[in-house]
Amino acid sequence: MSKYKEVYENIKKQIKDGKLKSKDYLKSEADLAIDYSCSVLTVRKALALLESEGYIQKIKGKKSIVLEKGDLKNISLTSIQTFQELNKIKNIDVKANLVSLYIVQGAEELMEKFNVSKTADFYKVVRTYSLDGEVVQYAISYFDRKIVTYLNDEIASKSIYEYLENELNLKISYSRREIKFRSATDEERRYINLENIDRVVVIETYAYLSNGNLFQYETITYHPDKFTFTAIAKR
Repeated sequence: MSKYKEVYENIKKQIKDGKLKSKDYLKSEADLAIDYSCSVLTVRKALALLESEGYIQKIKGKKSIVLEKGDLKNISLTSIQTFQELNKIKNIDVKANLVSLYIVQGAEELMEKFNVSKTADFYKVVRTYSLDGEVVQYAISYFDRKIVTYLNDEIASKSIYEYLENELNLKISYSRREIKFRSATDEERRYINLENIDRVVVIETYAYLSNGNLFQYETITYHPDKFTFTAIAKR
């Protein structure tokens, strides 16, 4: 294991075990370098990874602070993660709730997105995601039934991607995402407690297999006060 990963794993374990609590400050980078017998650059790399996964926040000119459990900051837009994987990475407990699962056919919008005929049909999966008993996401997913040949309530209540990869042996490769900021619909208000908030963040996702076939189209509506998203841009 590389040294920065060793530092990262050790600090992460201290946070998960409660030795480092939310709002605690870490030692300075220089002091951590002494503790771990490594360079400041190595410590800085470990802290950057911890920050990217939401365990800490680096404050310019100050020591890094441990974030609260359940903080949905710095959700990556450049990786494909299930809510179970997110729970593990972010040290949170987001729970999925299946609202409905049924088959739809002949929807013009889906025909255009998937480039299929009127006879094509799709699984429509509606789910909510809750943190500490509060719904923070409302998701509608469509799966092409020529590719995703079977779904049931039990599968849809857990990790669909885990089932697709491990049971159907599908190779999920990449996704394209579009971010929109718009007025909340009545349906979204029904599930997400927006109170006096009028606008929501919606991310549309087109997910593809390794052979380039589109197998899923999804919209996820987020409570705007509960999330921040990050993406790394390179020149």
